Amino acid sequence: MSRDFILFTSGSRLLSESPLLPSTSGLSSESYTGPGGDDLSISELSLGDRTVTSVQGVEPGNETRPSNPEEAERIKKHSGKLRAEKLQNDAFNLKKLNAHLKSFNDALGDVGSQNETLAAQLEQTESLLNRYVSILSGSEEFARLVFDDQWQGAEADELIVAREQREAEERIRNIKAEREAAARREQERLEREERERADQKEREQTEKDRKEHAAARGGVRGVRGTRASMRATRGTRTASSSSRPSNTSAGSASSSSAAPRGSSTTRGLSRRT
Repeated sequence: MSRDFILFTSGSRLLSESPLLPSTSGLSSESYTGPGGDDLSISELSLGDRTVTSVQGVEPGNETRPSNPEEAERIKKHSGKLRAEKLQNDAFNLKKLNAHLKSFNDALGDVGSQNETLAAQLEQTESLLNRYVSILSGSEEFARLVFDDQWQGAEADELIVAREQREAEERIRNIKAEREAAARREQERLEREERERADQKEREQTEKDRKEHAAARGGVRGVRGTRASMRATRGTRTASSSSRPSNTSAGSASSSSAAPRGSSTTRGLSRRT
């Protein structure tokens, strides 16, 4: 067996952080790149089974290939074993990470429940503080009453409260009465204005009817006066014509008798007009 390669026979190494590599051969134990090396990450897990050929300080493409087929087979098996151990190690680390995340999530849930409990306790504390403040304010009022020289006791306070209540009720009644009186005065004013408008309208209508009636009566009187004057004129002419054939005395008598008639007729016409 060659001394350039050492087989691992100790079984699975899940927690191995730096697997041992051959130190006397051309492979370096400090930096072993490629599949199965120390630099293996999760992104390299999809790579197929390939033989480790890179060596520290050796450029890719210039690796020295093993001359013995058995040694190449052993290297291949060893690289596969290292890859499996690396995968198991990554799986173990992922499980631990998941466990830590689960613990962190549970801790966050506990913190949320504790915050809710704290909020409830704060509400209770606030209610207690409010009650305590009210008690303190009452105590301060009691102390002020006790040390007040003008305080005459609870009975006097009751009398004062009753008097203030009666005064408040009296003020309310007065305000209500004033409002009712104001409403009544307003109603009376509206009714008075309505009556005045109705009376004014009635007077205007009466005055209008009187003027129309007076105008109608004036027209009828004018027609009657005209007819009477025409009849008087005709009578005068007839009397004068009948007195011409008689004697002088009779003519004078008839003329003297006709004159008063004419004057009376004239008076009647003038009076009628």
